[in-house]
Amino acid sequence: MRAASVIEFVHALKDLSFYKIFVIVLLFSASSPLFAWKETWNPNQVSIGQRSEYVLEFREGEIVSPDFPLKGVHADPDSSDLPLLEVLSVDVEKDRIKLIVVYYATGKFTLPVVWKDKSSKEYRSEAELTVLSSLSEKDKAPEDILPPLEFSGPYGWKLAALFAGMTAILLGIFYAWYLHQTRVHRPMDAVIQTDPWLHRILIYENGLDELINSSPIHAREFYRALSGYIRENMARRLNTSFAHLTEEELFSKIYDSFPIEGEEARSWENLLRKSQYSGENASISREDAVQAWDYWKEVLAE
Repeated sequence: MRAASVIEFVHALKDLSFYKIFVIVLLFSASSPLFAWKETWNPNQVSIGQRSEYVLEFREGEIVSPDFPLKGVHADPDSSDLPLLEVLSVDVEKDRIKLIVVYYATGKFTLPVVWKDKSSKEYRSEAELTVLSSLSEKDKAPEDILPPLEFSGPYGWKLAALFAGMTAILLGIFYAWYLHQTRVHRPMDAVIQTDPWLHRILIYENGLDELINSSPIHAREFYRALSGYIRENMARRLNTSFAHLTEEELFSKIYDSFPIEGEEARSWENLLRKSQYSGENASISREDAVQAWDYWKEVLAE
């Protein structure tokens, strides 16, 4: 009996030691930052211009002197003329900080959020948001950026207007060729060939006309059409495709090939990128739309 009692006592000591260790570890973990705050993105993967919600949750008093981006547009650290992100709203409570954010570039990002714990140790946000491109495969072709028959008005009228415009252009080309042949007294054996980019440029011109005469004029639709118009005119002038280029690459080509100031080119690049990929459903005035189109017709005519 005495030997059995000794064995039971030893087992009791072992069990007691285990529970003591468990309690000590639990108390230590509860006092560590792992239990003090939590970061989340919802969703944690978005496209350019799509909103995501960042939330930093903590126990009241656990976080001291939090520093986070304020509401508004924040520039790209690598290019101060271009926006990287926009904070749409900020909500600060006793145990939570919530920001609604939109990114205008692709990649993996962490918000510049900094805070200190009760012992003045500094921490930085480690939660990552993945931002993907909003362009699909079909967007690589200029016709798919703005489908030719997606203008306002009944389908029959759109189709009729397109055929009427093409017919007028072909008749004009034929008449000019006829006058030339008559003047030099040569037989009418030439083959009429149209500009390979003429059809695409006409699509964008008709689309811009339709958008300018609509009310309201949605900024995203107008600037996507204007971007396509610029790309097709550049392609026609330089005899190469520009559909696959980003706005930054496109304006780099424009700056190299046309008489436009660098600051002005960056301003237009910023406007086109933000207006096309922003989640806001903004509109612009008819005067601003006409002025923008007239400006680019003049630049591309140089």
